[in-house]
Amino acid sequence: MYYVIQRHHGDQKKHYLAYTVPRCISSENSQNVIFEFRHEGVVKRKWASKEEIILLTDNEALFKETLEKLEALKHSHLEKIDAAQTQLNHEISSLLNAMQSEFETIKNNT
Repeated sequence: MYYVIQRHHGDQKKHYLAYTVPRCISSENSQNVIFEFRHEGVVKRKWASKEEIILLTDNEALFKETLEKLEALKHSHLEKIDAAQTQLNHEISSLLNAMQSEFETIKNNT
């Protein structure tokens, strides 16, 4: 069994994917790794760029240790991001309320 941590793009809060595959194929001449697995008895293959692979190992302990470090790092930063987002939402709401109040004052004075 091989353990894989791969970069994930497109979601700012999810930077990597972690998964296991029974077989992988790689060569020095290729820029890709082919992951091979069985789904409903059929062999499926998924290609991934070597540049996107953070960790590819058959060492389960190393995989788990690395994944725990990444999860702790992500959790720490996501807590800060969520707090900042809450504060930002509060500030936006305050701005909208202040503007609405000012609009009403202007409207009533004209």
